[in-house]
Amino acid sequence: MGHMKKLIALFVFSFLFAAATPAIAREGAIDLTNSSVSCKGISLFQSGSYRVFGRCDGLVYPHETTYNKYVLWGKTVSRGELIRIGAVDAGYFSGNIASPFGDMVITAETDNLVRKPSDKVVVSGKLTVFDFDKSKVTTTTTTTAATPVASTTNSGMTVQNASTTTTSTAGSVVGRILTSLLVIILVIVGIAIGASLIFRNRGSVSH
Repeated sequence: MGHMKKLIALFVFSFLFAAATPAIAREGAIDLTNSSVSCKGISLFQSGSYRVFGRCDGLVYPHETTYNKYVLWGKTVSRGELIRIGAVDAGYFSGNIASPFGDMVITAETDNLVRKPSDKVVVSGKLTVFDFDKSKVTTTTTTTAATPVASTTNSGMTVQNASTTTTSTAGSVVGRILTSLLVIILVIVGIAIGASLIFRNRGSVSH
């Protein structure tokens, strides 16, 4: 009885692991592109199968006279066979596929419900799996350069010193000029007083 319980528990664990692994490994972005057609879409794992949807640009309707339908196919990872996902209607596609897939093709068909693809491949591409690894996130550090304030301050101080020096020099020159004028005035006054005394003495002698 104990061995039976262990086998059942192992079976349940294996089933849950197998069901969870494809959801993690095969969800991603769809890209089918050539020189004339480009298709973009997404694949998500929901309720036990992959939900695939997206749109195409550049498809010509009809592709040929009888091949007037387009069908999207996914190539399974395990067996490498093409499984029908859904029809491409007016440039939009939507469908489901149970098996994990990688490569994808769109073919021109005479009927939307065919089970095997024709040889008329219109465009091909693949599924790029989402990367949810958070350890790959990088942090970018931004460095801001400091403004050279000291240089501006020194320049202002230099201008101020130069102005003070110029003012001092001008005051010194004006002081020298005033001193010279005062000396000249004193000399003239002295000459005038001396002349006045001389004329008075001459007047006294003549009487």
